[in-house]
Amino acid sequence: MRTKIKMFLLILSLAIPVLWVSCNEDDTILNGNNKFEAEDTFSFDVQVENQSRLRLVAITGNIDITGNVQANTVSISGTKRVKAKSMEDAEQRLTELNVDVQDMINEVFVVTMQPDDTQGRDYEVDYTITLPENLEVHVNSVTGNLEINTISNNVSIGHVTGSVTLEEIEGSANVELVTGIIEGKVTLPLNNNITMRIVTGNIILNIPVNTSAEFSANVITGSINVSNLTLQNKVETSTFLGGTLGNGEGTISLRTVTGNISVSGFNL
Repeated sequence: MRTKIKMFLLILSLAIPVLWVSCNEDDTILNGNNKFEAEDTFSFDVQVENQSRLRLVAITGNIDITGNVQANTVSISGTKRVKAKSMEDAEQRLTELNVDVQDMINEVFVVTMQPDDTQGRDYEVDYTITLPENLEVHVNSVTGNLEINTISNNVSIGHVTGSVTLEEIEGSANVELVTGIIEGKVTLPLNNNITMRIVTGNIILNIPVNTSAEFSANVITGSINVSNLTLQNKVETSTFLGGTLGNGEGTISLRTVTGNISVSGFNL
């Protein structure tokens, strides 16, 4: 029960003001009638000079972030859309949905701007972002699927509902998710960490066979499976698996309340 309470507090910790969209009983009824959709595209480019991080605060929509070793700009593009009960209303409300891009001293900050009270309409923004692969990536969002590829730095994600996929990450990876699935292929540098938390859903993690880290995996209801990895000093129960990979120079901590954890090793 204490673990469940902690995970519930995680949900609350994601509730920074810009993320949450009000909802009431009338909204639920209206959403079923949102058959009309208006959309528009957007595009921004930010030259990278001293910035070391991309920070994205989104609400609803899919996010695709890809690193490129040759890139010297952060390129942000995508589609914003509003669904409503009439086309006229959807087109009018599309002006209320905006993407704000700020070129700051140490980061490129991108945020979805929309009304706090949606009045039953659906506001969505899909992002496609390419950036230098050595930038850190921080994402907070509510609903949608996230995919982050080819980043040689730290990745941090706070998300509520959807899937989170990490591919070819070389750095620390921190993922907090409420409902969905976390899939990751991460190469962990020495003394770095992988932390993945989910309330309802599975964690699937692939790491190099020569990874060096203290390892722990916890479930309340579900299973834990580790394959193609040598786990020393193993401690195992029906809900916990711990031990040491290599010399234990980093940390891997995985936890789900309801779901399965699967960890496998791959050869570099």
